[in-house]
Amino acid sequence: MACQARSRARRGTAFMPRLIWAPSALEDVNCAYRFLIDKNPTAAMQAVRAIRQGVKILAQRPEIGRPIGEMEPEYKEWPIPFGSSGYVALYRYEGQVAIIIAVKHQREAGY
Repeated sequence: MACQARSRARRGTAFMPRLIWAPSALEDVNCAYRFLIDKNPTAAMQAVRAIRQGVKILAQRPEIGRPIGEMEPEYKEWPIPFGSSGYVALYRYEGQVAIIIAVKHQREAGY
């Protein structure tokens, strides 16, 4: 595996950015699940699945998020549709790493 990575680097092939979940973002997903589980267990599972699927694009194209207000340009947000509204992933993009730092429901985030 390491040989393949060195080989790609020598040929000039770009490396795939990594996607990392901060503990705070994982806790946010857990809170969303706990909020829904008693009301609708199916929706709770679907929400977690939608969030996990929704952020996968950030591992391939982390630059696609929209800037967050007056924050530094490496901080971005990515909307995740779910039901009649959805969630927003807040993340920081640094070179080859996108770090998800928070996941909020759009109503909670003020959208």
